[in-house]
Amino acid sequence: MQWVEIRRMQPDAWVLVEALQVHFEDKFWVFDDLALIRAFAGSAEAWSEYEALHKAKPDRDLWVLSTEWPEPKVEAFVWLGVRPAE
Repeated sequence: MQWVEIRRMQPDAWVLVEALQVHFEDKFWVFDDLALIRAFAGSAEAWSEYEALHKAKPDRDLWVLSTEWPEPKVEAFVWLGVRPAE
């Protein structure tokens, strides 16, 4: 499903989606194909559902996004820190 379809179906909502196809472009994750899981009135509810689903199925590429955003682009960060010894 395209982002414009999700925005049309769920205006002014926070949505929990699964990224089915995504690509990396100029330091951003850009979502090409999404599956809408559920819509929420607030971000706290959406994150709570995200945490439960992520705990049950950590291999799914789940995201919480606001349909007020014109494009679902998320900046990618490189985390630097201590790595465990091999």
